[in-house]
Amino acid sequence: MTRFASPISALIICMNEADMIGPCLESIDFCAEIIVVDSGSTDGTVECVQDYIAKGYPIKLLHNDWPGFPRQRQFSLDHATQPWCLSIDPDERVDDQLRQSIVAATQEVKGDVDGWYVRRRDWLKGYGYAHRWVLHNRLLRLFRRQGATMDLTARVHESFSVPGETRTIESGVLLHRREISVEEDLARANAYSSLKVVALVEKGRKPGLVRLVLSPLGNFLKFYLAKRYFLCGRHGFVYSMMVLVYSFATEAKLYEASEGKDPA
Repeated sequence: MTRFASPISALIICMNEADMIGPCLESIDFCAEIIVVDSGSTDGTVECVQDYIAKGYPIKLLHNDWPGFPRQRQFSLDHATQPWCLSIDPDERVDDQLRQSIVAATQEVKGDVDGWYVRRRDWLKGYGYAHRWVLHNRLLRLFRRQGATMDLTARVHESFSVPGETRTIESGVLLHRREISVEEDLARANAYSSLKVVALVEKGRKPGLVRLVLSPLGNFLKFYLAKRYFLCGRHGFVYSMMVLVYSFATEAKLYEASEGKDPA
């Protein structure tokens, strides 16, 4: 396969990802353009990207002070020039099957699909990539540049949206390779739940006792049983429990915010 042949702008936003971004770039060497937006890395990330530029990768390296996830992703989209865009994080890699599927999807000149969901296979610390029979999360990551938008009011879990039809790529996965300790995961759940509560309050969401009680349990059962993380043993149990913690923290902080206290 000819490198850099597909009419795709890969979109990457990063900050201190020197140990992750290299394999990510290598996994998208089929893209005609790679937009890398750095927000001030100090760990050698920029130098690593420049090394790939020297190797001939079609990278457009940009700097933009951190404005939040949605605006930074919009900034990367604003600098894309190819008909298709692939949004990917530095700790993700496109596997070989997904590469072939993406190339095939973007070769349909008169296709009626504006966006494609891909499945992401997470890495569980101490276990490795989640069991192949786990129902991996679907994320809209491949889309036509024309008409794509980003909700700039989002605080967390931001995603591009498209006006037309969307489908799911059935073959291949996006490998999410990052080891996160329980301590780090708890810190992230705390931070993300605070951001989510701010967004919910802005949208007028009120707390509810039923959600406070049932939402955490429901999310745990969704991941542990419905998505089959029980196949990953105790690691899958811990993973699913972290989903419960995040859900509970969100609902509890929403109650706190309704009583006039800032979520933290």
